[in-house]
Amino acid sequence: MHIAKEDAEIIRRGCGPGVVEELIDWAREEGLTALYVRRPLWSVPGRSYTGASLLAVECAPPARMLIVKVLPAGASAREPGALSAALDAAPDFARRHLVGQPFPARGLPDGRTLMFQEAAGDSLRNSTPLGSLDGEEADHVLAEVVRGLLTEWNGPTEERAQAAVPEPVTASEFLRAELGDAWEGGGSVRAWGRGLGILEHSPPWVYSDGLRLPNPYLMVTGGSTALPDPSVRVLRGRAHGDLHLDNIIVSRREKEIRAGEYRLIDLCTFRERASLGRDLATLLLSALVPHIRHPLPPDQRHALLRFVVDPAATHRAEIVPKAAARVAAVRDTALRIMRERRWSDSWELQFLLSLQAQALLFTSYTDLGDTGRTWCARLAAHAAGELLGRTAVDGTADRPHVRAARDSFEMPGLTGPRAPAAPAFVPDQAPRRKLWSAESGVRDKEAVVGFGPDHTVVVVDGRGGVGRWTVSGEELPGVGGRSPELRLGHQALVASLTHSVVAARPEALDIAHFPRDGGVRRADPVRLGTDHFLVTSGGDILATHDKRRLTVRRFDDGTPIESVVCPPALAASAVSTDGSVIAMASSRRVHIHRRGGEPLVKETENSLPYARNRLLRAALPDPGCWLAVSPSGGHVGCVTFAEVVVWSVDDDKEVYRRPLGDRESLEGLGAAQMRLVCTDTGTLLWLKRGRLVCPTVGPAGTQLQQSGYYNDFAATRDGRRIATLDTTGRLDVWET
Repeated sequence: MHIAKEDAEIIRRGCGPGVVEELIDWAREEGLTALYVRRPLWSVPGRSYTGASLLAVECAPPARMLIVKVLPAGASAREPGALSAALDAAPDFARRHLVGQPFPARGLPDGRTLMFQEAAGDSLRNSTPLGSLDGEEADHVLAEVVRGLLTEWNGPTEERAQAAVPEPVTASEFLRAELGDAWEGGGSVRAWGRGLGILEHSPPWVYSDGLRLPNPYLMVTGGSTALPDPSVRVLRGRAHGDLHLDNIIVSRREKEIRAGEYRLIDLCTFRERASLGRDLATLLLSALVPHIRHPLPPDQRHALLRFVVDPAATHRAEIVPKAAARVAAVRDTALRIMRERRWSDSWELQFLLSLQAQALLFTSYTDLGDTGRTWCARLAAHAAGELLGRTAVDGTADRPHVRAARDSFEMPGLTGPRAPAAPAFVPDQAPRRKLWSAESGVRDKEAVVGFGPDHTVVVVDGRGGVGRWTVSGEELPGVGGRSPELRLGHQALVASLTHSVVAARPEALDIAHFPRDGGVRRADPVRLGTDHFLVTSGGDILATHDKRRLTVRRFDDGTPIESVVCPPALAASAVSTDGSVIAMASSRRVHIHRRGGEPLVKETENSLPYARNRLLRAALPDPGCWLAVSPSGGHVGCVTFAEVVVWSVDDDKEVYRRPLGDRESLEGLGAAQMRLVCTDTGTLLWLKRGRLVCPTVGPAGTQLQQSGYYNDFAATRDGRRIATLDTTGRLDVWET
């Protein structure tokens, strides 16, 4: 047999060397006298992840069309044997939904494999991968495939019924078996876990999307005393093993998709006994790839994650309808079938495990991009949390992912100046490193703690007395307090560029400098009158206001630098470290001034929890609020008695908002032991009534674990250290 010169060139160009010669030998052995490359050339739709080359050819006698597939050396070379096993295992299903292998595969001298397949469907022109479909067409096909896998390929025949005996297996054993080489020996799944920062030191619990979740990587390892390893009964059966959308070919007739006429291709990962959840979890994640490859708003990202593992109408309402339909087509179809078999509860546990395994596997797929891979890692944690919640043996309704936090000050956002975003995971229960403790002797609620230059920590008491230490615990020269006392609580500020402190006394600012050679040097008092307030944020500069104008001043002597007009009924104010961003708030409006930029005005909700009807609101004075600007000025955070809001200043966008519950609102009453800090990534830390919380983590904020109550706290500019001053006078410095 002879292959035309132009066809031989096409084969060499598309399939590499040696294939033409092997095809000639094969045709001679099979008694074929004609072989042509199909014209026009068949462009393979969809995507192949194995590196195989495919070509459509026509041969005779008898006249027929074949798909010639050249498999690279390695694992994919087992496809001919796997396809044969799948064809023999379920002949009826194979005839309708698999592709035939009319000739044995042949080895090539370079280790590659040449195999021959029938076309998927009766026409290449009228067949398309499921991945190329959209809308209801795709949903219908997904549902049909799920039904076929569970009721036909693994149908209720007597033989299959005998084999369908659930096997108890621990979660860690299941996950390791599903991940296989991708996990063992430092496999590809581990690489992404290292980048997320939760693989190497393996914290048992992590924060993600505001919830406390189990570390999905540690659940694979197993053996942790801090994480349960529940046993789940698993149904096994036939599985494709890599059932992404482009491995499903669907027929189209009269330009309409025939949902029941589909073919599964690329069966190199076929197994006779695998978890029945493997293909369905792969199918679901593959269907979501278009929705997770690009960044989603945080609320939509969170809702989609929860909808996959624990669906609720509120989740569906917040996500793209197409994404919800994809999830339902796979998950709900399978659940209906399992309910008919009286196996729904155990199936849901098995499916959560399969979701965790496949989500971790998807983190190794570089074509998803960083956003998609991180979303899959989050999903693995959410699925793990849901599994542990449903298998809890203590009889409580609490699930691990919503329990109160046991944090170690390693909070989202404390990751350095101008970090682009909070990390996907923040370790919980990680060993917090206390640098040192000291007895400051300062116990009054008006005390202020702050970080000065050269790694120093400063405490200012209610009379203006100053205590100073290095972060290694060495005490530095300070100065005693004097009369009159500070004007109001927390009316002191520690400079960040010079060893200086400013305190607001009834009619003047008192600025004290601490030279390197010891002692204290006091600047001349800055006379301001009685109706003035110190803005207790800044650092490179200081700022004051008299409710009419806010003035930015030099820290050395209080000289004014610039001023802006205050809004009516000023309730709160804050400035960035260098004074380039100034935020001032009335009860329900925040004014943001940007040096060199247009001012911004933001609306907020604000009302006391016991006065939220219109008549009471009209009769009572407007409530105040708490305001904070991040050190670089990139974010402004506001906590009212009704909500928490964070805005990005540079691009004028709202990055976080949630309502406060009545309890949170009531806990915000008062002035003592209160402070709001905003990090450069927009995370808020709020000291309220002596308890330190992160109001932007968790559905109701995250309470940090602490002993006793704090009078004040401070964070360094890069967020890597926190100082806390408790009511007993103990000063602690933590490194996160």
